[in-house]
Amino acid sequence: MMHWYDWKGEPQHFIKGKNGKLRASTLRDARKHGWYPSVTSVLDVLAKPGLDQWKINKAIDAAINTSRLIEETDSEYIKRILVSSRKETEEAAERGTRIHGMLEKAFKEIEEPTGDDASIFNSVKSLLDINCGEQNWESEVTFCNTKKGYGGMIDLDSDEWVIDFKTKEFGADHKQLAYDSMAYQLSAYAIEEGTEHSHKRMANIFISATNPGLTVFYEWEKGEDYDRYAEIFDSALALWKNVKKYWPEKQNERN
Repeated sequence: MMHWYDWKGEPQHFIKGKNGKLRASTLRDARKHGWYPSVTSVLDVLAKPGLDQWKINKAIDAAINTSRLIEETDSEYIKRILVSSRKETEEAAERGTRIHGMLEKAFKEIEEPTGDDASIFNSVKSLLDINCGEQNWESEVTFCNTKKGYGGMIDLDSDEWVIDFKTKEFGADHKQLAYDSMAYQLSAYAIEEGTEHSHKRMANIFISATNPGLTVFYEWEKGEDYDRYAEIFDSALALWKNVKKYWPEKQNERN
């Protein structure tokens, strides 16, 4: 599902359909209203070989562990295998959404977390204090870069830092967690409207979905790579616009 933002940075992910019920917003809706694509929607145009291989492996596992029913057609069997293979992905997405929501409420002091959630929040807060020092954090900040033509939502933002949470399954013996594609996302968040370069420091906080309270802080060190990350995102944005034949910044200039 694609995510969209209006020029004020307000999310427009859903719209009321002709039947009066909410449905996911589409490119057609965005064209009509002049909405801007989210950073993550833009980055979907880039190949993700690691993720694709993971999905293939899940489909193979599901095929091995899904017995064929008597008189089940090929298409019915295949459909059931695919449903099974997607179950873990959907559960992971739901878990990530819930943890993001919990952290937002905790940072905004709307709701105090308890149990495992308290362990997660306290661990995240401790990492921030150690690595970032005292900051005036804003949680789930929405924005729209009307000049470049995209919008998004930042997990944690301050005058000095931009932070994105990633929920993954890992233990204390974890291997690589951070990948360059995460830096592309952060660079888009960090560049303020009207500027080409970011002065902010960028980091991901990885939250273990299997070991509550286990979190890892990863800063993307400043240097030449910062410009490279931003250039890659800009290239992806240009590709997205040309593939979709939609340039929201130009459409809104005409309006």
